[in-house]
Amino acid sequence: MTAKDVQQGRSFCIFDYYLDGEFLKWEEVIGHCPVLIPGQDWVVNLEDGTQITAKIVETEAVSEDERKIYLSS
Repeated sequence: MTAKDVQQGRSFCIFDYYLDGEFLKWEEVIGHCPVLIPGQDWVVNLEDGTQITAKIVETEAVSEDERKIYLSS
């Protein structure tokens, strides 16, 4: 991310997804980072083209820009 991106209000965040306690994948989101609410259904796009829909159980801040997202099937 360049200084110009920051000046224009662009941001990024990294999500580490865990499904039923097992690491699923990580994802970098550039631009607007969504608000994740426990109890909310969330769709995760996997690298093989499939999608998983699961409930957000909890989120945990790893850093200012990184969150662990715990999902339940």
